Amino acid sequence: MQLTIDDEDFYAGMFYSSRECGGIPHNKQPDNNIFFTAITAFSLKKLSPYLTPVNRTTVEEVISKAAAVYPNFKNRFGNPFYNFWPTNAPIMPHTYYFKYLKGIFGQGEDADDSVMILMASQNDDSSNTVLKKRMAGVSNLSRRKIISTFRKYRNYPAYSTWLGTRMTPDFDFAVQCNIMYFMLEKHLPLSTQDTATLNLLTEMVRNREYIKHPVYISPYYVKSSVELYHVARLMGAFIIPQLEQYKPQLVKDIETLLSESTNVMDQIILRTSLLRLKAAAPPLDLTMEEFEKSNQHKWIFFQARPAFSYPTPFKQVFLHWSYINYYFYCAAFNKTLWLEYLVEKNKNH
Repeated sequence: MQLTIDDEDFYAGMFYSSRECGGIPHNKQPDNNIFFTAITAFSLKKLSPYLTPVNRTTVEEVISKAAAVYPNFKNRFGNPFYNFWPTNAPIMPHTYYFKYLKGIFGQGEDADDSVMILMASQNDDSSNTVLKKRMAGVSNLSRRKIISTFRKYRNYPAYSTWLGTRMTPDFDFAVQCNIMYFMLEKHLPLSTQDTATLNLLTEMVRNREYIKHPVYISPYYVKSSVELYHVARLMGAFIIPQLEQYKPQLVKDIETLLSESTNVMDQIILRTSLLRLKAAAPPLDLTMEEFEKSNQHKWIFFQARPAFSYPTPFKQVFLHWSYINYYFYCAAFNKTLWLEYLVEKNKNH
Protein backbone atom coordinates (compact mmCIF):
# COMPACT_ATOMS: atom_id res chain seq x y z
CA MET A 1 0.00 0.00 0.00
CA GLN A 2 1.11 3.56 -0.63
CA LEU A 3 1.74 5.70 2.39
CA THR A 4 1.87 8.94 0.41
CA ILE A 5 0.50 9.99 -2.94
CA ASP A 6 2.76 11.76 -5.41
CA ASP A 7 -0.09 13.60 -7.08
CA GLU A 8 -1.01 17.27 -6.95
CA ASP A 9 -4.65 16.39 -6.30
CA PHE A 10 -3.99 14.63 -3.00
CA TYR A 11 -2.54 15.51 0.37
CA ALA A 12 0.39 13.37 1.53
CA GLY A 13 -1.05 10.55 3.60
CA MET A 14 -4.21 10.04 1.52
CA PHE A 15 -5.00 6.96 -0.48
CA TYR A 16 -5.50 7.53 -4.17
CA SER A 17 -9.08 7.23 -5.40
CA SER A 18 -10.80 8.01 -8.66
CA ARG A 19 -14.25 8.87 -9.92
CA GLU A 20 -16.05 7.89 -13.11
CA CYS A 21 -19.17 9.43 -14.57
CA GLY A 22 -21.96 6.97 -15.35
CA GLY A 23 -22.71 8.93 -18.50
CA ILE A 24 -20.33 10.53 -20.98
CA PRO A 25 -17.37 10.88 -20.66
CA HIS A 26 -16.58 7.56 -18.93
CA ASN A 27 -12.95 8.39 -18.20
CA LYS A 28 -11.77 8.16 -14.60
CA GLN A 29 -10.55 11.29 -12.87
CA PRO A 30 -8.59 11.70 -9.63
CA ASP A 31 -10.95 12.41 -6.74
CA ASN A 32 -9.47 13.83 -3.55
CA ASN A 33 -12.19 12.67 -1.18
CA ILE A 34 -11.34 11.74 2.41
CA PHE A 35 -13.86 8.90 2.44
CA PHE A 36 -11.61 6.10 1.18
CA THR A 37 -8.68 7.21 3.31
CA ALA A 38 -10.89 7.24 6.42
CA ILE A 39 -12.59 3.88 5.83
CA THR A 40 -9.27 2.24 4.94
CA ALA A 41 -7.68 3.61 8.13
CA PHE A 42 -10.71 2.47 10.14
CA SER A 43 -10.49 -1.06 8.73
CA LEU A 44 -6.73 -1.29 9.23
CA LYS A 45 -7.10 -0.12 12.83
CA LYS A 46 -9.50 -3.01 13.48
CA LEU A 47 -7.13 -5.49 11.80
CA SER A 48 -3.97 -4.27 13.53
CA PRO A 49 -4.15 -6.58 16.59
CA TYR A 50 -4.12 -9.63 14.29
CA LEU A 51 -1.07 -8.60 12.24
CA THR A 52 2.62 -9.28 12.74
CA PRO A 53 4.60 -6.65 14.69
CA VAL A 54 6.21 -5.36 11.49
CA ASN A 55 2.88 -5.00 9.70
CA ARG A 56 1.32 -3.48 12.80
CA THR A 57 3.98 -0.77 12.76
CA THR A 58 3.22 -0.08 9.09
CA VAL A 59 -0.49 0.17 9.83
CA GLU A 60 0.17 2.60 12.69
CA GLU A 61 2.16 4.76 10.29
CA VAL A 62 -0.66 4.68 7.72
CA ILE A 63 -3.22 5.69 10.35
CA SER A 64 -0.99 8.48 11.66
CA LYS A 65 -0.38 9.91 8.20
CA ALA A 66 -4.11 9.77 7.45
CA ALA A 67 -4.97 11.54 10.71
CA ALA A 68 -2.74 14.46 9.72
CA VAL A 69 -4.94 14.98 6.65
CA TYR A 70 -8.35 15.06 8.35
CA PRO A 71 -8.21 18.75 9.41
CA ASN A 72 -8.37 19.73 5.71
CA PHE A 73 -11.87 18.27 5.59
CA LYS A 74 -13.13 19.52 8.95
CA ASN A 75 -16.03 21.90 9.54
CA ARG A 76 -14.85 25.47 8.99
CA PHE A 77 -15.85 26.44 12.54
CA GLY A 78 -13.78 23.64 14.03
CA ASN A 79 -16.62 21.30 14.94
CA PRO A 80 -15.99 17.53 14.60
CA PHE A 81 -18.02 17.31 11.39
CA TYR A 82 -16.30 16.40 8.14
CA ASN A 83 -16.80 16.96 4.42
CA PHE A 84 -16.33 14.42 1.65
CA TRP A 85 -14.02 16.86 -0.22
CA PRO A 86 -11.64 19.43 1.30
CA THR A 87 -13.57 22.12 3.12
CA ASN A 88 -12.31 25.09 1.13
CA ALA A 89 -11.97 23.35 -2.25
CA PRO A 90 -14.33 22.82 -5.19
CA ILE A 91 -16.62 19.82 -5.16
CA MET A 92 -16.33 17.14 -7.85
CA PRO A 93 -12.78 18.02 -8.99
CA HIS A 94 -12.07 17.71 -12.73
CA THR A 95 -15.72 17.86 -13.74
CA TYR A 96 -16.75 20.31 -16.44
CA TYR A 97 -19.51 22.05 -14.50
CA PHE A 98 -20.15 20.64 -11.04
CA LYS A 99 -16.88 21.90 -9.58
CA TYR A 100 -18.09 25.46 -10.10
CA LEU A 101 -21.48 24.90 -8.47
CA LYS A 102 -20.51 24.60 -4.82
CA GLY A 103 -22.63 27.61 -3.96
CA ILE A 104 -25.70 25.99 -5.49
CA PHE A 105 -25.27 22.38 -4.47
CA GLY A 106 -23.36 23.10 -1.29
CA GLN A 107 -21.05 20.64 0.39
CA GLY A 108 -22.53 19.91 3.75
CA GLU A 109 -20.70 17.72 6.21
CA ASP A 110 -22.00 14.17 6.37
CA ALA A 111 -22.41 11.56 9.08
CA ASP A 112 -20.57 8.79 7.22
CA ASP A 113 -17.26 10.61 6.85
CA SER A 114 -17.56 12.10 10.33
CA VAL A 115 -18.07 8.84 12.23
CA MET A 116 -15.42 7.02 10.21
CA ILE A 117 -12.84 9.73 10.81
CA LEU A 118 -13.55 9.82 14.54
CA MET A 119 -13.32 6.03 14.77
CA ALA A 120 -10.13 5.90 12.69
CA SER A 121 -8.29 8.53 14.72
CA GLN A 122 -7.51 9.30 18.35
CA ASN A 123 -10.50 11.46 19.15
CA ASP A 124 -11.93 12.46 22.52
CA ASP A 125 -15.25 12.03 24.29
CA SER A 126 -16.10 15.69 23.77
CA SER A 127 -15.93 15.35 19.98
CA ASN A 128 -18.08 12.22 20.10
CA THR A 129 -20.71 14.02 22.17
CA VAL A 130 -20.74 17.09 19.92
CA LEU A 131 -21.17 14.96 16.81
CA LYS A 132 -23.96 12.92 18.41
CA LYS A 133 -25.79 16.11 19.39
CA ARG A 134 -25.59 17.43 15.83
CA MET A 135 -26.79 14.13 14.37
CA ALA A 136 -29.74 14.13 16.76
CA GLY A 137 -30.49 17.74 15.84
CA VAL A 138 -30.78 16.97 12.12
CA SER A 139 -32.41 13.54 12.42
CA ASN A 140 -35.75 12.80 10.86
CA LEU A 141 -38.66 14.70 12.47
CA SER A 142 -36.33 16.94 14.49
CA ARG A 143 -36.64 19.82 12.00
CA ARG A 144 -38.06 18.31 8.86
CA LYS A 145 -39.66 15.06 7.78
CA ILE A 146 -38.07 12.76 5.23
CA ILE A 147 -39.77 12.49 1.84
CA SER A 148 -37.25 10.21 0.13
CA THR A 149 -38.08 6.84 1.65
CA PHE A 150 -41.02 4.47 1.68
CA ARG A 151 -44.05 5.90 3.45
CA LYS A 152 -43.90 3.09 6.04
CA TYR A 153 -40.49 4.35 7.23
CA ARG A 154 -41.15 8.11 7.30
CA ASN A 155 -42.16 8.36 10.96
CA TYR A 156 -38.96 6.88 12.39
CA PRO A 157 -36.95 9.66 14.11
CA ALA A 158 -33.80 8.02 12.81
CA TYR A 159 -30.41 9.51 11.96
CA SER A 160 -29.92 11.25 8.62
CA THR A 161 -26.96 11.01 6.24
CA TRP A 162 -26.34 14.75 6.17
CA LEU A 163 -25.36 17.06 9.03
CA GLY A 164 -26.46 20.40 7.54
CA THR A 165 -29.25 22.07 9.49
CA ARG A 166 -31.03 23.10 6.30
CA MET A 167 -30.85 19.69 4.66
CA THR A 168 -33.94 17.51 4.27
CA PRO A 169 -33.41 14.25 6.22
CA ASP A 170 -32.12 11.37 4.15
CA PHE A 171 -31.81 7.69 5.02
CA ASP A 172 -29.10 5.33 3.81
CA PHE A 173 -29.08 1.79 5.20
CA ALA A 174 -25.29 1.39 5.11
CA VAL A 175 -24.64 4.87 6.51
CA GLN A 176 -26.98 4.14 9.40
CA CYS A 177 -25.11 0.90 10.08
CA ASN A 178 -21.92 2.96 10.34
CA ILE A 179 -23.58 5.52 12.61
CA MET A 180 -24.75 2.81 14.99
CA TYR A 181 -21.30 1.20 14.94
CA PHE A 182 -19.93 4.56 16.10
CA MET A 183 -22.55 4.99 18.84
CA LEU A 184 -21.95 1.52 20.24
CA GLU A 185 -18.17 1.57 19.95
CA LYS A 186 -17.93 4.93 21.73
CA HIS A 187 -20.38 3.80 24.45
CA LEU A 188 -22.52 6.88 23.94
CA PRO A 189 -25.83 6.89 25.84
CA LEU A 190 -28.56 5.54 23.60
CA SER A 191 -31.22 8.10 22.70
CA THR A 192 -34.56 8.16 20.92
CA GLN A 193 -32.69 8.49 17.62
CA ASP A 194 -30.50 5.46 18.35
CA THR A 195 -33.48 3.29 19.20
CA ALA A 196 -35.35 4.51 16.13
CA THR A 197 -32.37 3.88 13.85
CA LEU A 198 -31.90 0.35 15.14
CA ASN A 199 -35.62 -0.30 14.76
CA LEU A 200 -35.54 1.09 11.22
CA LEU A 201 -32.57 -1.10 10.28
CA THR A 202 -34.34 -4.10 11.78
CA GLU A 203 -37.51 -3.43 9.79
CA MET A 204 -35.53 -3.03 6.58
CA VAL A 205 -33.76 -6.31 7.29
CA ARG A 206 -37.03 -8.05 8.17
CA ASN A 207 -38.53 -6.86 4.88
CA ARG A 208 -35.34 -7.85 2.99
CA GLU A 209 -35.13 -4.39 1.45
CA TYR A 210 -31.42 -4.99 0.84
CA ILE A 211 -32.45 -7.58 -1.76
CA LYS A 212 -35.72 -6.11 -3.02
CA HIS A 213 -34.84 -2.39 -3.12
CA PRO A 214 -31.08 -2.00 -2.50
CA VAL A 215 -30.65 1.20 -4.53
CA TYR A 216 -33.65 2.88 -2.93
CA ILE A 217 -32.71 2.24 0.71
CA SER A 218 -29.00 2.94 0.17
CA PRO A 219 -28.46 5.44 -2.67
CA TYR A 220 -24.74 5.80 -1.88
CA TYR A 221 -23.80 2.13 -1.50
CA VAL A 222 -26.48 0.70 -3.81
CA LYS A 223 -25.48 -2.97 -3.98
CA SER A 224 -27.00 -5.79 -1.95
CA SER A 225 -23.56 -7.27 -1.28
CA VAL A 226 -22.23 -3.99 0.12
CA GLU A 227 -25.29 -3.41 2.29
CA LEU A 228 -25.04 -6.92 3.71
CA TYR A 229 -21.35 -6.31 4.38
CA HIS A 230 -22.27 -3.25 6.47
CA VAL A 231 -24.96 -4.89 8.55
CA ALA A 232 -22.79 -8.00 9.08
CA ARG A 233 -19.90 -5.79 10.22
CA LEU A 234 -22.20 -4.12 12.74
CA MET A 235 -23.59 -7.42 13.99
CA GLY A 236 -20.15 -9.00 14.10
CA ALA A 237 -18.92 -6.30 16.45
CA PHE A 238 -21.96 -5.90 18.71
CA ILE A 239 -24.83 -8.07 19.94
CA ILE A 240 -28.01 -6.28 18.83
CA PRO A 241 -30.97 -8.39 20.00
CA GLN A 242 -33.53 -7.13 17.48
CA LEU A 243 -31.19 -7.96 14.60
CA GLU A 244 -29.96 -11.29 15.97
CA GLN A 245 -33.25 -13.04 15.16
CA TYR A 246 -32.67 -12.35 11.45
CA LYS A 247 -29.19 -13.84 11.33
CA PRO A 248 -30.35 -17.07 9.59
CA GLN A 249 -32.14 -15.00 6.95
CA LEU A 250 -29.06 -12.84 6.37
CA VAL A 251 -26.79 -15.87 6.11
CA LYS A 252 -29.10 -17.49 3.57
CA ASP A 253 -29.28 -14.33 1.45
CA ILE A 254 -25.51 -13.90 1.57
CA GLU A 255 -25.00 -17.49 0.48
CA THR A 256 -27.38 -16.98 -2.43
CA LEU A 257 -25.59 -13.83 -3.55
CA LEU A 258 -22.24 -15.55 -3.18
CA SER A 259 -23.35 -18.34 -5.53
CA GLU A 260 -24.36 -15.72 -8.11
CA SER A 261 -21.58 -13.14 -7.80
CA THR A 262 -19.08 -12.66 -10.62
CA ASN A 263 -16.77 -9.98 -9.18
CA VAL A 264 -13.94 -11.08 -6.93
CA MET A 265 -14.59 -8.22 -4.50
CA ASP A 266 -18.19 -9.30 -3.98
CA GLN A 267 -16.84 -12.81 -3.47
CA ILE A 268 -14.50 -11.45 -0.80
CA ILE A 269 -16.88 -9.24 1.18
CA LEU A 270 -19.68 -11.80 1.12
CA ARG A 271 -17.32 -14.40 2.59
CA THR A 272 -16.21 -11.90 5.22
CA SER A 273 -19.85 -11.21 6.05
CA LEU A 274 -20.58 -14.90 6.53
CA LEU A 275 -17.61 -15.27 8.86
CA ARG A 276 -18.69 -12.23 10.88
CA LEU A 277 -22.11 -13.81 11.32
CA LYS A 278 -20.38 -16.99 12.57
CA ALA A 279 -21.38 -18.97 9.48
CA ALA A 280 -19.21 -21.16 7.29
CA ALA A 281 -17.67 -19.57 4.23
CA PRO A 282 -16.13 -21.50 1.32
CA PRO A 283 -12.40 -20.75 1.04
CA LEU A 284 -11.08 -18.33 -1.53
CA ASP A 285 -7.41 -18.70 -2.34
CA LEU A 286 -5.80 -15.95 -4.41
CA THR A 287 -2.25 -14.94 -5.18
CA MET A 288 -1.40 -11.26 -5.45
CA GLU A 289 -0.93 -11.67 -9.18
CA GLU A 290 -4.36 -13.28 -9.55
CA PHE A 291 -5.93 -10.52 -7.49
CA GLU A 292 -4.31 -7.74 -9.53
CA LYS A 293 -5.41 -9.34 -12.81
CA SER A 294 -8.95 -9.97 -11.60
CA ASN A 295 -12.01 -7.78 -12.18
CA GLN A 296 -11.51 -6.12 -8.77
CA HIS A 297 -10.53 -2.84 -10.45
CA LYS A 298 -14.06 -2.60 -11.89
CA TRP A 299 -15.73 -3.02 -8.51
CA ILE A 300 -17.68 -0.11 -7.05
CA PHE A 301 -18.04 0.20 -3.28
CA PHE A 302 -19.45 3.73 -3.12
CA GLN A 303 -21.50 5.82 -5.52
CA ALA A 304 -22.88 9.35 -5.71
CA ARG A 305 -26.46 9.53 -6.95
CA PRO A 306 -27.83 13.10 -6.81
CA ALA A 307 -31.43 11.87 -6.82
CA PHE A 308 -31.08 10.64 -3.23
CA SER A 309 -33.43 13.28 -1.79
CA TYR A 310 -36.20 13.10 -4.39
CA PRO A 311 -39.66 11.94 -3.36
CA THR A 312 -41.38 8.93 -4.87
CA PRO A 313 -41.72 8.28 -7.83
CA PHE A 314 -39.00 10.69 -9.01
CA LYS A 315 -36.35 9.06 -6.83
CA GLN A 316 -36.92 5.63 -8.36
CA VAL A 317 -36.57 7.09 -11.86
CA PHE A 318 -33.60 9.41 -11.42
CA LEU A 319 -31.59 7.08 -9.18
CA HIS A 320 -31.16 4.95 -12.29
CA TRP A 321 -30.40 7.82 -14.66
CA SER A 322 -26.75 6.99 -15.18
CA TYR A 323 -25.61 10.31 -16.60
CA ILE A 324 -25.85 12.06 -13.23
CA ASN A 325 -24.39 9.15 -11.24
CA TYR A 326 -20.72 8.92 -10.28
CA TYR A 327 -18.79 5.79 -9.31
CA PHE A 328 -15.79 5.84 -6.98
CA TYR A 329 -12.81 3.47 -6.88
CA CYS A 330 -9.88 2.89 -4.53
CA ALA A 331 -7.36 0.09 -5.09
CA ALA A 332 -5.91 0.37 -1.56
CA PHE A 333 -9.33 -0.15 -0.01
CA ASN A 334 -9.93 -3.21 -2.18
CA LYS A 335 -6.72 -4.74 -0.84
CA THR A 336 -7.76 -3.87 2.70
CA LEU A 337 -11.05 -5.70 2.21
CA TRP A 338 -9.11 -8.72 0.99
CA LEU A 339 -6.92 -8.50 4.10
CA GLU A 340 -10.09 -8.35 6.22
CA TYR A 341 -11.25 -11.62 4.74
CA LEU A 342 -7.89 -13.30 5.38
CA VAL A 343 -7.92 -12.15 8.99
CA GLU A 344 -11.51 -13.28 9.56
CA LYS A 345 -10.72 -16.65 7.98
CA ASN A 346 -7.73 -17.15 10.27
CA LYS A 347 -9.74 -16.06 13.33
CA ASN A 348 -12.34 -18.69 12.57
CA HIS A 349 -9.82 -21.53 12.22
